[in-house]
Amino acid sequence: MTEPKALPWYVDVPPIRRWLREMEASGAAAEAWTKVEAWRRMVDESGVVKTSKAGRIGTITLSYPRKGNALVPPMYRMLERAIQEMAEDDDVWVVVITGEGKNFSSGGYVGSDGFYAGIDAGKTQRAEPMRRTFAEMFLAAQRALFELEKPTIVYLNGPVMGEANDIALAADIRTGHAGSDFWFSFGYSGNTAYTGCAWMLPRMIGVAKAKQLLLTAARLSGTEAYELGLLSYFYEKAEALDKTMEVAERVVSLPPVTLRLIKKEVHRLLEIGSYVSSLDITSMIEPIVQFTHDHLDAEEAIIAKRSPTVLGY
Repeated sequence: MTEPKALPWYVDVPPIRRWLREMEASGAAAEAWTKVEAWRRMVDESGVVKTSKAGRIGTITLSYPRKGNALVPPMYRMLERAIQEMAEDDDVWVVVITGEGKNFSSGGYVGSDGFYAGIDAGKTQRAEPMRRTFAEMFLAAQRALFELEKPTIVYLNGPVMGEANDIALAADIRTGHAGSDFWFSFGYSGNTAYTGCAWMLPRMIGVAKAKQLLLTAARLSGTEAYELGLLSYFYEKAEALDKTMEVAERVVSLPPVTLRLIKKEVHRLLEIGSYVSSLDITSMIEPIVQFTHDHLDAEEAIIAKRSPTVLGY
């Protein structure tokens, strides 16, 4: 008896399961499983998403360089899981995300072995399956990264395009060099800025500038991105990775509980329109760190004129 085929875990998500059922019901099972095997080869040959740790620094690398680290179908869940694993690893205090090869990411993947909402919708082009695909698959990694309590750094080793912009913008700190281009290509490819850019970009650079970039499908050089504030740190290319890791080391030298709560304060207060209400919230958060070892030792270290001992609690 032949064992039923199983989806690899990295594409075992509701949109792909629905699409697979539709393809099998229409007699196109062979075509569907050919795509699944292509996705399996992507992971076997390139890794697609790789993780590593060095001390307190966790690194996630987008790794499909043959297509500029495009958001190929396995990458969505693999990136989401990598972020979740970093969140759950108590030994990791800061997360760095970068790309392999020349690009950080060329954005959404539209190759013949891709998977996109139009396929999920089927020939009838129903809107509801598309919406579910966006919510259940295409937006999960950005959401996980934005909600990660630990500080995050994206090192833009090269250009970032389309939907991948929102992976970069969802991080806390971005580093790069003159070749760390941002291409806001949504309009160029006939898409809206649905992956987070429409919310994030106006808050980072102002409404007028955000409209300008999005409505002209603008491409900024790394230098222009730094001048605009999209890159937090700007380095010579040859030293950019080492300098990024120095930033990460600086972050892990500071009390992690304090940093996570500062990040939570910033995120939550973005949602509040009242200054007085913001003070009420932060005054309730601050007592949490007052009882930590790292806070108490930091105050003693100031008096004793020594470096504090950071233990993480």
